Amino acid sequence: MNKKAAYFIGIGGAGMSSIARYLNKKGWSVSGYDRTETALTDKLQEEGIKINFELNLSDFPEEIKKKGLLLVTTPAINADHPQLVKLSKLGHTAIKRAELLGSITSSNASLAISGTHGKTSTTAILAHIMDGTPKRCNAFIGGISAETNSNLYYSPGAEWTVVEADEFDRSFHHIYPTHTAITSIDPDHLDIYGNASNFIEAFHTFASQVKKKVVVHHSIAETFKHLKGLQTYGLDNTSLTHYATDISQTSTGTSFTLSLGDDQMRIADASVNIMGRHNLENIVAAASLAYLAGAEKDVIGSRIKSFQGIYRRFQIHVNTASKVFIDDYAHHPTELKKTFEATKTHFPGKHLTVIFQPHLYSRTKDQMEGFIHELRKADRLILLPIYAAREKPIPGFNSQSLFEKILHPHGKTSTKNSILDTLKEHPVDILLTVGAGDISLIVPKLKKWMTLKA
Repeated sequence: MNKKAAYFIGIGGAGMSSIARYLNKKGWSVSGYDRTETALTDKLQEEGIKINFELNLSDFPEEIKKKGLLLVTTPAINADHPQLVKLSKLGHTAIKRAELLGSITSSNASLAISGTHGKTSTTAILAHIMDGTPKRCNAFIGGISAETNSNLYYSPGAEWTVVEADEFDRSFHHIYPTHTAITSIDPDHLDIYGNASNFIEAFHTFASQVKKKVVVHHSIAETFKHLKGLQTYGLDNTSLTHYATDISQTSTGTSFTLSLGDDQMRIADASVNIMGRHNLENIVAAASLAYLAGAEKDVIGSRIKSFQGIYRRFQIHVNTASKVFIDDYAHHPTELKKTFEATKTHFPGKHLTVIFQPHLYSRTKDQMEGFIHELRKADRLILLPIYAAREKPIPGFNSQSLFEKILHPHGKTSTKNSILDTLKEHPVDILLTVGAGDISLIVPKLKKWMTLKA
């Protein structure tokens, strides 16, 4: 990468912004476009990255018009996007974010996290651990770390690069990591893959690109049994390569014993102030790769203990004796299942009100039965309209279609604007907001409301 100017179309995305930050740290002139101004784009601008929010083709910085520009897009940017068309006419060739990430990670030993669920949390935990090693790390995360308030860890002398390997649009096929952990392979993105077989085959391809060790959750070990030297991880199973036992969960966190590398490393007094067995599994996966990368026992143990979590991953905003408010990114039935289980385990006996915003028309339709099954578990359900993201609506199908099939005795539809009026109709013990769209925009006012009620 000899170019020194980069332009990102869709720079406000989690994956795009981490790379933009990396190039900015490396001394590049970085700018970009996004259609929406957010807290993340505000931070990027504070860091010296120029961003425009209008499709004004006359306002490109001069360096954008010159030859040698690195033009970066995502699959969400259509070929007829006005800025992409204009820059293409100026002679610039666009590359996808995944290609650029693959190029960046190829220059260092790398640790990759992949899987349908838990990628971002596991990547964030691994980055936090590796940042505590003598040479620290570079890390690209698909979410914002609570500790750093960033999705990038950067160290000029880093020996290892940590990367979230995303299966969407087969992006992870551009990454050839030293070691990888695969958390799950529940079929998703069927608008891209067509069927479950193609989805799973994409993970086989990715696993074949790993240079050394592949670590998988024990539940999917059979799918990868053809791999030589396959390692496994999980909870309460001492036959696995990496596992946690002696698990104790409370309303403030989790304590456990961590065993890595077939009992070659044991941390008897491990603890973390995050909740949920699914998050503990993520910790074991992250620790397994840190172990394979040579991290010392005291580093792994202390960094797990100091991990503060990640934005919108079982993020607790209010936690008092009378009121609890949790926000989570869950947008697939399996993720909803694990989030509900974690909530009820750590806060037993309390009434659970769930506000859910479905993400993508295609996913909502493809996973309809799973959503119906899981959403019925809420004591009270409030369903928001489907967040379309990159998709166009499916004629005759919407959030109401899902709501009518759930048949929840205490269910209701609402909008973000009317959500407080809807909530005020009944008492709330535990409030859980879930979804991968813009439901996060209502979190501040819900937090304020719940704090006043606590």
